[in-house]
Amino acid sequence: MTANNPVFRVGVLMVSLCLPLSLLAAAPLVVASIAPLHSLVATVMQGVGSPHLLLRGGESPHTFTLRPSDARLLHAADVLFWIGPPLELPLQRILPGLEDTDSVAMLDVPGVETLAARDLQPAHAVEPAHAHAVDPHIWLSPANAMAMGDAIARTLVAMDPANAPHYRKNAMLLRQRLTLLDQDLRFELSGIEGGFAVFHDAYQYLEQRYGLRSSGTVTAHPERKPGAGHLTALRERLAAEQVRCLFSEPQYQPRLVDMLSEGLEIQHVVLDPIGVDIAPGAGAYQKMMHALADRLGGCLRGGSQ
Repeated sequence: MTANNPVFRVGVLMVSLCLPLSLLAAAPLVVASIAPLHSLVATVMQGVGSPHLLLRGGESPHTFTLRPSDARLLHAADVLFWIGPPLELPLQRILPGLEDTDSVAMLDVPGVETLAARDLQPAHAVEPAHAHAVDPHIWLSPANAMAMGDAIARTLVAMDPANAPHYRKNAMLLRQRLTLLDQDLRFELSGIEGGFAVFHDAYQYLEQRYGLRSSGTVTAHPERKPGAGHLTALRERLAAEQVRCLFSEPQYQPRLVDMLSEGLEIQHVVLDPIGVDIAPGAGAYQKMMHALADRLGGCLRGGSQ
């Protein structure tokens, strides 16, 4: 039986009508820059396709280097979801050359509330303040994650209308799950008092939403090592304010943190604001946020880590 046979063509049509839309329409090729954002995209795309994660392992979004395979993927992609230039500067450099790839910066989408970058350094520190006007760590607020999920769904619906029902349903379910997550985190982090110090000022959105207070940062610029004057001034502040917890991140060497906390009653705990140790995919965002709250709350309440 040949493809020109009417019986063959009718048979193919009947089989096609029985298939779900997600199998008939090829999913767009989607890339997400960092794991938390990738998790939101993966949730919206469930049942349709899987996005590609650009930054893997312990790479810092501030300083990562694009591999040739990454560049090829970006050139082939239909859309790139990223946070924006203040976070992933290497992506800003390559975007002008991606003529056939749409890009959506989460810092620019409706509903995302941004905070100004702040200067947590000691008053007599010699290191200059942060160069960016906007704090780019927007995903550490579940309210912003909801707005990001909605924007991801709108983009995919416009790009792939055949699968629009899947995207809209998944975005609605994501918003419900993030609402529950927000409630859980508010309960878990309620009543915490006392300051803490962090490797770099990545947690302002988490602090603002749940009433936490950071006393200082090891470095104002994640891409540069802090100067000796800054470290001396910060150590004096930590001692004067009797800071209980000093948080570092998996991407950065702990040597500087050890130098700062030596001889002080400060507990050193590693926080993971981009989910380095969590398997990427749908649900990874919630796991990452719960892990952050567990480690923050555990240290600040005096528990063991």
